Amino acid sequence: MNNEYDIGNRIKQARKAQHLSQTELANRLGKTMRTVQKYESGEIEPSIGILNEIANILNISPAELIGYQKKNITLDTLSDVLYVLNELNKKAGLHFNIDVNRPPKTEEWSCSLKFMGNDEIADNNADLCLFLERYADERESLEQGLSNEDRFNHWFETELAYYANVALPDKKGD
Repeated sequence: MNNEYDIGNRIKQARKAQHLSQTELANRLGKTMRTVQKYESGEIEPSIGILNEIANILNISPAELIGYQKKNITLDTLSDVLYVLNELNKKAGLHFNIDVNRPPKTEEWSCSLKFMGNDEIADNNADLCLFLERYADERESLEQGLSNEDRFNHWFETELAYYANVALPDKKGD
């Protein structure tokens, strides 16, 4: 987990790397210099919206700014994907159903994971459903050429930063 001081320190380091003064950053944010000082000292925690603005100004990802480090997950084989699916099943706060359609019951042969956004025993399903809804839109924009890789990656990094401190403990008994 990251505390406000750590985030503030990263803001300060990134600002200095861009050769900006606190006043210049404050002006670009539409804030006072004192507010930027408070962000950097950890006296106040900037909202995710402000963190996104700061990240844009300082040319870093919001995830970097909060100190989130992506795990290096290797998915080279179908076995790797199956392992991730099994690990996902072990997490409390998430629950999914597996819907299977297969001939002769249906013409289509498909399987899907279904997360119920209003599942009362899975606290994080609603957030995951909201993310997947946005992911579908962003992916479609990318695939249709209405967006580009950089924009998609920036959006994705912003989402990672937003959810970075949402813990997923293991289910009891696992």
